[in-house]
Amino acid sequence: MAFSGEFYLTKVPILDKHKKIFAYFLSIKDYEDKSVSVKELADILVHTDLKKLSGSYPVFLKVEPEILTHDILDYIPADQIIFILDISNLNNELITIIEELKKDFFRFSFRYNASFEKIKNLADYIFASIKDINSQVYMLKDKTIITDVYSMEEFNNLVNEGFKYFKGDFIFKPATIVEKKINPSKLAVMELFTKVRENFNPKEIEELIKRNPDLSISLLRYVNSAAFSFRSKITSIRHAISILGQRNLLQWLLLFLYRAGENEPFAETLLEVSAERGKTMEILAQQINLSDEETEKAFLVGILSLVDKLIGVPPEKLGKELNLDEEIINAISKKEGVLGELLFIVEKTEEGRIGEASDIIEKLGLQLNDVMSAQLKAFAWFEEVNLV
Repeated sequence: MAFSGEFYLTKVPILDKHKKIFAYFLSIKDYEDKSVSVKELADILVHTDLKKLSGSYPVFLKVEPEILTHDILDYIPADQIIFILDISNLNNELITIIEELKKDFFRFSFRYNASFEKIKNLADYIFASIKDINSQVYMLKDKTIITDVYSMEEFNNLVNEGFKYFKGDFIFKPATIVEKKINPSKLAVMELFTKVRENFNPKEIEELIKRNPDLSISLLRYVNSAAFSFRSKITSIRHAISILGQRNLLQWLLLFLYRAGENEPFAETLLEVSAERGKTMEILAQQINLSDEETEKAFLVGILSLVDKLIGVPPEKLGKELNLDEEIINAISKKEGVLGELLFIVEKTEEGRIGEASDIIEKLGLQLNDVMSAQLKAFAWFEEVNLV
């Protein structure tokens, strides 16, 4: 996948009041964390399948006003893309163009500020920081997406006040972990994970999976997903185990671990982000020619990097539960080693601050487009396997 410049993606879930994914916030930036030009954006969109990037969810795409008069509009799905524009860059001529585009079912969102009054009738959605909430924002609660939320307490208070949508990056921020007892369904998955990793015996693993109907159904869905193209029909659980192999089976178990917590706050979002982290890191590990064993560890580091938020267990304790080696635990908790550096890179892409990782990217012999290519492959992979 070739692009004309050096870019990367920031993809952040937008959550509804029920803590489920409503849409995605997407920005495409260069090394200096500046938004790309319309010409560069057009190049990227031509090479990108939005369905593989966000599934069926809407995408809020941050753009420059020049896009309003660019031919690329002919290729943008108005039913999926919602443009985010800076009000300060809009003159009367551009406002008139927006009015005409809305007749063609294009949708627009704006960051709330003092100039909001001039475009309030054009806004399908508005982005407002928690500190900017005032009487006008309260009047527009049904279409306001709150940003800069930093705690569950703030989230719950805003839901109680009637707000419906939230930029979801706050759930990835460091927080105090209140340890809790791991429920039996998650514990069973963790025990099975340890057995698969330490002693890959298909017969024994089959017996353990068969005791849990949910695991059996999930495994069959996974092995028949678009991520695999097995020609022969799967005839049994043991056949599925054998044909997947140890590595793919471990990946499935970690995905299922998040699914087993689907009633936990933000489980859906944590599943997607952690899975995409793991796959991005795996692809980058291959890119820098790490061994197969280290590449597998890269995936584990990514997908386990948020599990503490799901099950309330610190990385160090989780490492002991899963019998993980120190390299994996230290990469997650201390960002140590090459695996820790890869995790740091993917975290900075999520934050939209890749410039902070530029030295590491260069040190590992990567280019920014390597990161973006890995991201796109990981997003597509998740859409294919999101059946577990």
